[in-house]
Amino acid sequence: MHVLAPHRSVEFRAPKLARSHLSAPWITRWGNRRVRLAIEAILLGLAVILAVVWFSAPYFARDYINRGLSGLPDYTGRVEWVRLHPLTASADIYDFHIDKKTGEVPVHFFYSPRWNVSLQWSQILHGAGRASVTIFDPQVNLVAGPNSDQSQFGISGVWIDAIKALIPWRVNQIRIHNGDVHFLDFHADPKVDLEANRIELAAENMSNSQGLKVPLPATIKITACPLLTGTFEMNLAVNFDEKYATFSQTFQMEHVPAAGANSALQKYLKVRVKSGEIGLYSELTGNKGVYHGYVKPFFYQLEFEPKPADEGNPGAIWSGILNTVKGLFENDKQAIATQTEISGRIDQPKIDTLGAFFGILWNAYIEALRPGFDPTHSPPKPTDTVTTPQSTTTEKEATLPSPPEKKK
Repeated sequence: MHVLAPHRSVEFRAPKLARSHLSAPWITRWGNRRVRLAIEAILLGLAVILAVVWFSAPYFARDYINRGLSGLPDYTGRVEWVRLHPLTASADIYDFHIDKKTGEVPVHFFYSPRWNVSLQWSQILHGAGRASVTIFDPQVNLVAGPNSDQSQFGISGVWIDAIKALIPWRVNQIRIHNGDVHFLDFHADPKVDLEANRIELAAENMSNSQGLKVPLPATIKITACPLLTGTFEMNLAVNFDEKYATFSQTFQMEHVPAAGANSALQKYLKVRVKSGEIGLYSELTGNKGVYHGYVKPFFYQLEFEPKPADEGNPGAIWSGILNTVKGLFENDKQAIATQTEISGRIDQPKIDTLGAFFGILWNAYIEALRPGFDPTHSPPKPTDTVTTPQSTTTEKEATLPSPPEKKK
């Protein structure tokens, strides 16, 4: 006979761990519980402070920029938001606009939805802390009005200095993408709106952080589409460290539709263009404030017509006179062109107007000018490097009166 023993359950109990095992090992080494709590409180406080600084820094940066742009003459400036990127030492500035203080101009003088200002890491290798500035989709509106309160054409150097002062490093590179410039007259009928769009600008080595021993260490290239379908290109080499303007520039503009300027022609010349294109070529150099060069404009197959309001009345005679005069100065290719020398000082420019008139006659009746640059009239380029003293010759030229016009 088998007797069953009563069932007895077995309970498993995990061993109790010491309290010190429940805390992080790196904290337990700092002593008793009170010390550990103090350290944890300090770390939590630092985390809270860092979080507050992180989230409030954009507001402080925005207000700092807006204070720097306040109190300047003629215009007001403001940015709406700033985003900081500490790991890349850069900042994005959003909705930067400059407006006329009078409030009588209905458009911004300048507006850009985004700027990027960053440390130019490539220049760290040259031992220089320099900034790179990229401006996206900027728009500039130049406005002609009946008085100064309703007009805006430019800002003073105080504004440029104020904007530069807000950047923690000296600017060495500037890029502009998809810019737009308008010339507007809201008081004309029809309204004048001349536009150059798709503007691209690349300026390199502006502070010569690379230490190049050349006269013109900085380079600037600008391209655009004047009156929407024309082409424009300017290449500029410049020395920003000289006291006087020192540069070498080539400039060409082609296939600009003359009819695109009709709103301005009706307002200021009381005439319209039915067809035709405009071209312009120029080379110019400046050596410590003294410059030399030439400009060569072309007008292809221009045909004038009266304004709609003048059709059938004596006002239409003016367009007929212009077409007659135009025909006297066209060459066999129906182009009016000339080439004229320009020289002098930056503050006292001189243009050889008589030479320009003789150039028109030469193109019409003797030899047609060719589009493009003229290597036989290229001005001399500056020779002093940025690491050598200014030459005594150019120093004297900068203080002398402008040179007389060349005689033909």
